Amino acid sequence: MISEEEFLASYDPSKYKHPSVAVDCVVFRDGKILLVRRGGHPYRGLLALPGGFIEEGESAEQAAGRELKEETDISVVNLRQFGFASTPGRDPRDWNISLVFTAVAASGTPRGGDDAADASFAEVTLNGNTLTVDGMDITLDIVLNDSNELDFDKTKIIKDGVLAFDHAKIIAAVLIKGCGY
Repeated sequence: MISEEEFLASYDPSKYKHPSVAVDCVVFRDGKILLVRRGGHPYRGLLALPGGFIEEGESAEQAAGRELKEETDISVVNLRQFGFASTPGRDPRDWNISLVFTAVAASGTPRGGDDAADASFAEVTLNGNTLTVDGMDITLDIVLNDSNELDFDKTKIIKDGVLAFDHAKIIAAVLIKGCGY
């Protein structure tokens, strides 16, 4: 039998494909949600939650704070991990898992930075299967799991054109769970 040190020395991490890991932040202020307008591909020009890839050597919480500062210049309090989004195909670039955080905006006027062309707070409501973002409707087919929470794999985005990636599902999940601060 080999030792753990011998096992680790011979272990080949390339044996398994690794996903990219990102963070997405649902930030509230006065009942509104902070969104950015994407400045680059994919989904250039669409709205998105602030976020991005975790860099080597940083925690998910550190990445969330860094991305919020870079993309929106907003400071937050009560940063909490909400869950994750991992449905295959959620990002057209590659295999991507996102750790989702919720927070409350503490200070600052949002402004676009880094890869965000703009940043602002938007009125967002969920009524049945319709998510409305600043008067623009997104149609979902929402499926709840046994815990009465949104099932990411079974919930489908039927009509969007407003939000990038699967951010409509993420926002709906947060609103359904009642994390609207």
